[in-house]
Amino acid sequence: MDDLGNILYPIDADTPTSNQEGKILMRILFSSFADNFETYLSDLLYEIFLAKPESLKSNQQVTIKEVLDCSDLQEFVKYWAKEKIGKLQKGSVKGFIAENDQIKKLAAIDESTQNEIEKILQIRHLYSHRNGIVDEKFLQFFTGQFILNSEHQIPISQFCDKLCYLAAVADKIDLAATNKYKLAQG
Repeated sequence: MDDLGNILYPIDADTPTSNQEGKILMRILFSSFADNFETYLSDLLYEIFLAKPESLKSNQQVTIKEVLDCSDLQEFVKYWAKEKIGKLQKGSVKGFIAENDQIKKLAAIDESTQNEIEKILQIRHLYSHRNGIVDEKFLQFFTGQFILNSEHQIPISQFCDKLCYLAAVADKIDLAATNKYKLAQG
C-alpha cells in the first residue's frame, strides 16, 4: 500500500504507469468499479420490482410449477424479479435501458450520458477480457483514437474522473428512482 504511488502513477497522475504491476492493478480496479455500476443498476431494478410489483406485468409466460414452488405472492414476486434481472443484457447500458421501462421512464440518463457509460463499459470489457489490448469492437466506440492490437492505458487522473462520473450518474438515477418509485432511502 505504501508504494501505490510508484506503482500506479510513478511520473505523475496524468501519465499512465509503465509499471507492469500498476497496469494490472489499474485493469482490475477499473473492471471492478465498472462492474459495480452494472450491479447497481440491477440492484436498483430489483428494488423497483419489489416496491412496485405491478411493474413486473408482462405477457411473458411462467409455468405452474414456478408459481406453486413459491409459498405466496410476495415470494413469487421476488423469484420473478430475480429471474427477470438474471436475463438482462450486461455490458451495455443502452441495452439495459432499452429492456427496462422502469429505468427508462426515470429520464435520468440522456443519450450523451449513455454514450459515455458505453465507452466506460467498453474499456472495462477490454481490461477484463482482452488484457487491455485494443480489438475491433473497441475501435467502433473510439473511432480514430486507438490502434488495433495496441495496449490501452489510462492515467490515474482519468481513472478517477471516470469513477466520479459513474458515481454522479448513480446518484442522479438513485434520486430519480427514489422519488418516482417511493423507494426507501439509506
